[in-house]
Amino acid sequence: MKRHCWVAVTAAGFLTPWVWTAGALAADAAIADAGPQGQYLPPALAAENNLGQAGLLRSYFDSDQFGSVQWRVGQGRNTVSDAAASGRPKSDYKDGTTDTIVPTNFLFMLPDQESMIRLGLRGTFSNGANYPVELDGGTGRLDLQYLRFLNPQTMVAIGGLYEQTYLDIEGAGSVKRFAGGVRGDVLSEFSTHWGIAARAEYSWGQTDLSIAAGPGVTMRHNQGDDHLYTQAELIGQYRHDDIALVPEGWVFHPVLGIQFERSFLEATANNFGVVSSGVVGPREDYGTAWAHLRLEKETAPGHWSPNVLVGFEREYVNDLDSVVYEPNYAVFGAGASIMFGKGQRFEISYTRHEGLRGERWNQALVGTLTMNF
Repeated sequence: MKRHCWVAVTAAGFLTPWVWTAGALAADAAIADAGPQGQYLPPALAAENNLGQAGLLRSYFDSDQFGSVQWRVGQGRNTVSDAAASGRPKSDYKDGTTDTIVPTNFLFMLPDQESMIRLGLRGTFSNGANYPVELDGGTGRLDLQYLRFLNPQTMVAIGGLYEQTYLDIEGAGSVKRFAGGVRGDVLSEFSTHWGIAARAEYSWGQTDLSIAAGPGVTMRHNQGDDHLYTQAELIGQYRHDDIALVPEGWVFHPVLGIQFERSFLEATANNFGVVSSGVVGPREDYGTAWAHLRLEKETAPGHWSPNVLVGFEREYVNDLDSVVYEPNYAVFGAGASIMFGKGQRFEISYTRHEGLRGERWNQALVGTLTMNF
């Protein structure tokens, strides 16, 4: 497997799909340093602390499911196209990738002390498995959002992002994608034990596809490639006082989630004059639902907090499953995080999605840094 570095994002703007940016990002623990008992804590930091303890900030920062979807859509397109062109039997095809992800988040408190600006930078380095269609490459993404904490239980966020992706189709060609868009989020802890985290994105993208069509001949196809992505998670929090089976000093987070993505592909002519949109038409739908169980140790700043994750995931729609059909996944992972004064936080984690038919898998190692200013 080859590794190709992502192209660094240098312009602020507005979002993409193609690769998966999975993994566990910042913050199930408080990321604010409350200081001595009784010390005043700005409303934004108090709310951030509360939402983090409820497990909602993890869903906000975490792009595990979003990234898995982007990789599966990109891999599915190339696999369907290759199978149609090569004449290989479907049984020859499998999908797999290993990603190394390096996200950083910088949070800037605004003068009203009830809102923040988040600047997020993420690099993803993807290594495809040595199957008939192997995708290697990377992506760089920049997020810029305004976060408003309406009360200690509620946060809303709106902003934009920009992304550049380069994927090498091993031995066949390459895919480049440039996209910008908008993203909105809502976090709400609506009861003592439950909260909801919802996310929606729309990206306007342009994909450049180059495929070797013969000795010295390359097919090139440029087209609009837009995406609507939605996701919602119902997240619980239970401690030993709530459920005796939960160890003292740990918090148990049951999670029920669902996502849906629709891709809109422009019909354009390639350099041979052939007009087409996507490999299955001008529109592609992909959706999953999942149930996760996550256990995390609650610790004071300066101490490592381990966590473990197990779960199940089900595809309820996939327009690109005609070659590789893998609707059910086991999900498992583990990691550890440490928080320092004033909300500086580092986390390292591993997550794997394993198809139960043995046709597809994806895994990620993530190292995340979050800093407050």
